[in-house]
Amino acid sequence: MKRFASSLVLCFVALGLQMVSPVIAAPVIADIQISPGATSTRIRLIASEAINISAFVLTAPDRLVIETPDINFQLPPDSGLSSEGAVKSYRYGKISADRARIVFDLASPLVPGDIVKSTSMGGGAYIVSLFLTAADRQSFDKAAQSSALSRLSKDAAPADIAALNQDSRPLIVIDPGHGGNDLGATGITGIFEKDVVLAFSIALAKKIEAQGQCRVLLTRDQDVFIPLDDRVKVARQHGAAVFLSIHGDTIASGVDVHGATVYVGDDRSSDAEAAKVAEYENKADSNGGFSPQPSDSTVADILGDLTLRETRTRSNLLARELVTRIADTAHLNRNPLRAAGFRVLRAVDVPSALVEIGYMSSKVDLDQLTSTEWTDRMTSRMTDALVEFLNPPNMAQDLAKP
Repeated sequence: MKRFASSLVLCFVALGLQMVSPVIAAPVIADIQISPGATSTRIRLIASEAINISAFVLTAPDRLVIETPDINFQLPPDSGLSSEGAVKSYRYGKISADRARIVFDLASPLVPGDIVKSTSMGGGAYIVSLFLTAADRQSFDKAAQSSALSRLSKDAAPADIAALNQDSRPLIVIDPGHGGNDLGATGITGIFEKDVVLAFSIALAKKIEAQGQCRVLLTRDQDVFIPLDDRVKVARQHGAAVFLSIHGDTIASGVDVHGATVYVGDDRSSDAEAAKVAEYENKADSNGGFSPQPSDSTVADILGDLTLRETRTRSNLLARELVTRIADTAHLNRNPLRAAGFRVLRAVDVPSALVEIGYMSSKVDLDQLTSTEWTDRMTSRMTDALVEFLNPPNMAQDLAKP
C-alpha cells in the first residue's frame, strides 16, 4: 500500500506540473478499492482531488451508481472485471462533457450511506469513501424508486440550465427531419419531406413559445443537413426536457394509406412496418453524404444501464399524450403508437418521440400538411400535449400508477 501511495503521489505531482497550461485538467481517479463485509461494504475512490460524488441504486438488475464530475480514469485495464462480496463487478465512463459515472453490479442489495473525504497518509492523493449497508429486497426497491423519482423531477427543469439561461422553464428541442442533401421522401406533388417538416416545426415552435410555459430550440431552422448523432447532442448538451423529431411517413402499402403515427425508441420494433420506417430514417446520414463515427459501446452500455428504463417509461407517456391530443385533428394510422430503433431517439436521458405527421404518398395527408388551417390546429394540439407532459405534478401522478 505504501509503494502504491508513493507512486500515486508522483503521478499526481506530474499531473500538477502539466496543469500549468490554461486548460483545466479533469480530476484523476487512479484506483477503486472495494472492502466487502458481512453487513456493510466500503468503496474508496483514490483521486487527485476531493471530488464531489452522489450515489443511487437501480433495479432489474440490481446496480449501484456513483456519479462524479468529469473524470480522467487512470485505472488498470482489468479493473472492475470481478470482485468479492456484494459487488460482482463494475464499469465506468463519461456520460457528458462534465459528468462521469461508475456502475457497480450487485450480487445482493446494498443501499448507500455516508460519503467521507480524506487525504492519504502519504499526502498527494484524496480518498472519497462511500459506505454501504446490506438491505432487504423491500428496502432496496424503495431506495431505487425514491432516487428515480428524484432524478426525474430534476430532469423536468434542469437546475444548471436554468441558472445558465436565467429561465427555469423546461426546454423542448424540436428536430425537423432531413435537410440539405437529404431530401427525405418526395410527395406526390413533387414537394420534399425536408421542406414540409421544417415549415411544420417552425409553426410548432412559434405555438409553444406563444403558450409561454416552455422554451423551444430547433435543431435546424433552415435547409441544412445535420447528422443524426448531432441532433441528439443538441438535446443532451442543452439539457432538454423533451426531444421531438418531426417527419413525414415514407413506407406505405398504397396511396390510400394515410394518417399520423407516433414512434418511441426501442431495440425491438413493435412491428415490421415500424422496423422499415426506422431503417429508412436511419439512412439519413448516408443520404446527406455523412459517415458517422463508431460510438463507444462501453459508454453507451453505461448510459443505457443507468437511465434507459425510466426514460423509455417517460417517452411512452409522452407518445400516449401526443396520440390522445391529436386524435381529433389528425387521422391516426391504424396503429398510431409504435416503437423501433431510431438512431435519432437515442438520447437515453431525454424523453423522446418521433412524429410522422402524415404520408407523403397520400393526397389526403399532403393536402393537410400544406394547409395553414390544419397546421394551426395540429400544432395547438401538440403544444397542449407537451405542456401537459411537462407539468411536474401530472408527471409524478403518472409515474405513481401501477
